[in-house]
Amino acid sequence: MKPSARKGRARVAGASGQALVPALIFLLIGCIGLYVAFNSFQMTSAKIKLQNTADAAAYSAAVMQARDYNFSAYTNRAMVANQVTAAQAVALKSWIDDLDSTYGSSQADDLVVNAIADHPSRWTAPKALGKIDIAPVRATLDALTPSVATGIGSIVRALSTAQANYHAATLTAVPDAANAIAQQNQADTHVTAGYFTSQRNAVQLGAWKSYTETVRPAGITGPDDFADVVTDTRTLDNFIKNRGATRSVAPNYQQLDDSAVKICGANSRITVNVTHDGGTQLRSDKSGWQSIDASTARVTISCMGALLSEAGYGGSANGNITSFMTHPPFAAWQDWEGYGGYFNFGYTGSTTPGWQVPDAMADQFRRTPGPSLDPVNGGLLPYQNTTGAPVAGTAPRITIEVERLDDTLVKTQALKGGGDMAVDFNGAGQAMRALSSANAYFVRPDETALGSLRGALLHANQWARDDGKAEYPSLFSPYWQARLAPVSASERNAAIAAQVSQGTQVMKP
Repeated sequence: MKPSARKGRARVAGASGQALVPALIFLLIGCIGLYVAFNSFQMTSAKIKLQNTADAAAYSAAVMQARDYNFSAYTNRAMVANQVTAAQAVALKSWIDDLDSTYGSSQADDLVVNAIADHPSRWTAPKALGKIDIAPVRATLDALTPSVATGIGSIVRALSTAQANYHAATLTAVPDAANAIAQQNQADTHVTAGYFTSQRNAVQLGAWKSYTETVRPAGITGPDDFADVVTDTRTLDNFIKNRGATRSVAPNYQQLDDSAVKICGANSRITVNVTHDGGTQLRSDKSGWQSIDASTARVTISCMGALLSEAGYGGSANGNITSFMTHPPFAAWQDWEGYGGYFNFGYTGSTTPGWQVPDAMADQFRRTPGPSLDPVNGGLLPYQNTTGAPVAGTAPRITIEVERLDDTLVKTQALKGGGDMAVDFNGAGQAMRALSSANAYFVRPDETALGSLRGALLHANQWARDDGKAEYPSLFSPYWQARLAPVSASERNAAIAAQVSQGTQVMKP
């Protein structure tokens, strides 16, 4: 039994260590595979990070684009509001001048009343009291309205200038901002040098620049978006549009009903009623606001009939008034026609511009509409708006190309290997690149419609239009947002061609 046991132990000892060689080979192969896989993972990770960086840079550029459009919308709205205030100042100056003139001495109606009325003091005494009462109001408005008009005009000009500067700065700042965002996301990443000014980006940059324009409406007849907004009936209040009213609404207030026995005999009467017409309108060439107020006294004498007398008038304007008429020195019908369907300065007794307007109003207009409260800043100033009438709510895309040099892709230098095991990334131009596109888009969701997404937006009822209609993109509504967009095939092809070209150059001796 013992010899057979020793033989068995000899067989086991002779077989030991035979699995070590394949195990070492397997371990070597595994290490090589792990090395390759690790570098592949690093390359994949670098590519993902590079694409995320490009997306962040492109989205940031689109945010700047949207902010530019929203800034234009806010400043356009602010300019509209201030233009209405400028029209209000012009209207107040014209109105107070007419009122003061009406309470002053009027040759026609005063002479007639003094000559015919049995108690002329019933007419002249209230006028004198009214003149005294109106004097401090007139003095206050005379002092305030020029300062207000000039101040408002300066604000409008500042808004117009700020809008233009912000737009220009956005176009200039996008390349640097995109590069800064790229480096904040990945320190060794940057926007491809010269990309924004290269021929590859020329078409896209041109589309972006031409999507909006600076509009200069003053001095030009014809339609204009800003003028349409500022003269809309919902924008202007009734005092600006039409101040026409019958002033004989209370006893002893610019009215008279007296006997005229000494001239016309028994039971004869003389009555005087003063009516007022006036309004403010934007010139048809949008170069300023013009305002005229005029009062007409209708004197009726029972033995003679009725006659009309100019009781007073006043006027005011802003902008350059040296050429306020289309056909000087006689006012033609075009001069009585303002922008936006307004004409005859609020007078509703005629449906034709300049036809059968009150004599007091015509006399004021022949002298000019009145003094200009703000000759420098009057009229509509330049503003930004979309070119044409875009229907699609998408602004031109902004494409960003970012790159990362090959030698930064693998952070662990020892893992790059050497000799036959060296990692060769073989990037065109020795860099990895990624493209991403983004753009601003206009959205004003209708949160009033049945089945809408009400509740998905904070304060959703403040987003929707009151009429529930769709709103097309413009630079008057601040509803621009940013989003990523697909990269076009042409841009991808151009990027590939540029990379291949750079790769060829690198390979040259």
